Amino acid sequence: MMKKEAATVGKSIAELVRRAVRQALPAGDPPWMRHAGFVESGDARSGESIDDIVYGTKD
Repeated sequence: MMKKEAATVGKSIAELVRRAVRQALPAGDPPWMRHAGFVESGDARSGESIDDIVYGTKD
């Protein structure tokens, strides 16, 4: 269904999904963005280890 629609309108499936998400979500910054940067870890390099924090360290 998505492939046919994408071909009909001349867009990629990814573009159709992006447009649907944009249409479904309210415009502007999401509420959690007001907290971005609010907490400091004290480690200037903490952003480099976010994958370790989220997914665990690699063995």
